[in-house]
Amino acid sequence: MVVRRKRSFDLALGFLVLIIFCFGVESNCGGECNALASYYVSSESNLTFIAQILSSSISEILSYNREIINPDYIVTGSRVNVPFSCSCVHGEFMGHQFVYNISTGDSYQLVAQTYYANLTTIEMLQRFNTYDTNNIPGVNGRLNVTINCSCGNSHVSKDYGLFITYPLRPDENLSTVSNQSGVPEQLLLDYNPNLNFSSGSGLVFIPGRDDDLSIITEKCNLYQNGTFRRFKSSSSGISGGVIAGLSVAGVAGALFLAACFYVVFYRRKKVMEASLLHTAFDDKAVEHRHGPGSNLEKTSESGPIISGASPGLTGITVDKSVEFSYEELAMATNDFSMANKIGQGGFGSVYYAELRGEICNL
Repeated sequence: MVVRRKRSFDLALGFLVLIIFCFGVESNCGGECNALASYYVSSESNLTFIAQILSSSISEILSYNREIINPDYIVTGSRVNVPFSCSCVHGEFMGHQFVYNISTGDSYQLVAQTYYANLTTIEMLQRFNTYDTNNIPGVNGRLNVTINCSCGNSHVSKDYGLFITYPLRPDENLSTVSNQSGVPEQLLLDYNPNLNFSSGSGLVFIPGRDDDLSIITEKCNLYQNGTFRRFKSSSSGISGGVIAGLSVAGVAGALFLAACFYVVFYRRKKVMEASLLHTAFDDKAVEHRHGPGSNLEKTSESGPIISGASPGLTGITVDKSVEFSYEELAMATNDFSMANKIGQGGFGSVYYAELRGEICNL
């Protein structure tokens, strides 16, 4: 009976742990939005190549870069904003995974720093690809190129919902980015709390405008003509606060149920163990004193029957108590070995022992 109840307790507790896990484990990111990648144009770049590696089209790129008059010519050192979708990557962070077809002579460094203009990093390529750093296949290979992005942060502001992933260059800092983008420095700091703007590297998430998004160039700053896209909550229609509240309530409820089940099953288990131990102890004690088959209803010659004793103890007499030394008890129980332990009572452990030629429980 005790084993069966223990199994029931373990199953119930395991089920509740599973419920808590389901309620408590949640993704570090969620939702989906449009984003822009600020691509720094090098002497080897052109719109065809940029559109190819960022899974876009020239016409779509031109719609976000109205200062480009001739698609066959883009100024070296300028920046081109390329639209892409931003979503949760492996439940860890907001980003987008592009696929790059490997060519002979490619390396993680060349792909990250030159082809993708520092929109990704060598470490990010190593994380999401199995190729050895020094042994990338020359042909017929593909790389997963992961670029970080942002859909905004309602805790900072709900006025901004479109963001530009902007690789910071060595000659740039917080002041230059703020001046070129028209976004206040404090707002940039709020959206990029872990970025060291003085390092001249890393990704900056800059609020962008819906119209005339060809910004971040000293010669053409068209920020003033567009309007910021407002922050959007998840597509489910439930706000982040409601989701957080439901999650907390679910976890609290599951923990409360787990505590209730634990207390109920644990108490029942202890009661059953104590009851069985008490019965086993009584049976062994009676058998030892009277021997098997003796008449328990008969009064013992050693003394009177205890008045008011329980039915299980009827016929057990009170003899003069005998005292044993600790050394005798240790020797009789094989130094209180677990092999001699037969149970656990309210006053301590119960051991099977042989004292002075007699079998007993102590």
